[in-house]
Amino acid sequence: MRNIYTAITIILLSFILASCSSSRIHAPVYNNHLPSQKTSSKMHIVHTGDTLYSIAWQNGKDYKLLAKWNSISWPYTIYKGQKLTLVAPKRAIKKNKSPSPKKNKVLIKQKITKSTSNNYQKGLKLSWQWPIRVKKLEKGLVKTGVVLVGSSNELIRSSADGKVVYAGNGLKGYGNLLIVMHNDEYLTAYGYNKRLLVKEGFFVKKGQAIAEIGVDNTKRSVLFFEMRRHGKAVSVTKYLPKLGK
Repeated sequence: MRNIYTAITIILLSFILASCSSSRIHAPVYNNHLPSQKTSSKMHIVHTGDTLYSIAWQNGKDYKLLAKWNSISWPYTIYKGQKLTLVAPKRAIKKNKSPSPKKNKVLIKQKITKSTSNNYQKGLKLSWQWPIRVKKLEKGLVKTGVVLVGSSNELIRSSADGKVVYAGNGLKGYGNLLIVMHNDEYLTAYGYNKRLLVKEGFFVKKGQAIAEIGVDNTKRSVLFFEMRRHGKAVSVTKYLPKLGK
C-alpha cells in the first residue's frame, strides 16, 4: 500500500511541475520584463551595459541635458558604479568636471568608429517608416510606447537613418531592446525582439534590418515600438505614415 501511495504522490507532483513549467514557457514577452523600480527619481548608479542614452531614455530625460548636469562630454564615457544625477543642479557647474576614472574603475565607453561624431546629425532630414508591416496597433503594459502586431519571423527595420546607441536586455520591461539615435532631437526604441542583428555603435539606414520579431504568450508576433523627442515620448502615429485599414 505504501508503494501505491508513493507512486500516486510522484505522479501528482509531476503534473504540478509540468503545469508550472508550461506557464513559464508561454508567459508573454512584456510580462517577463516588468519595469525596474531600483533607480531613484534623482540619481542613477551606472551598471554594466548602461550607456548615457539608455539611462536618459529609461528615465525620460534628454541625453544632452543629462550629460550637461553631470559634466560628461562627448563621447559620453561613463563607468560602473558612477552616480549620475537625474535632475538639474541648483547651481550651474562651471569649472568642476568629472574626475578622471581611476584604474580600478570599470569604464563603460560608448562604442564609436573613426567617423562617429555628432557632425553626421547636422542637416539630416528624417523620413520615417513603420518598422514592420503592422497588422494591428495596441497599447502595451509600458505606457509610453505601443505594441505592433506583425508576422512570424518578420524582420524589424529601422524607421529612419541613425546610430544604435543601446543594444541589449538590461532595461527591464523591454526584453531584447535597441535604441536608435536619429539626430539631436529624436530616438526610437524597438523591444521584445527575439534576436538583435546590429550592435551598439552601428550606423543604420532607413529600412535596414536590425532585429527579429519576438512573440507574446498567445504566440503572436509583436514588437514594442516607441519614439522620443528631446527625451519625452511622443505619439508615433503623428510622425509615421497612416496605417491602412
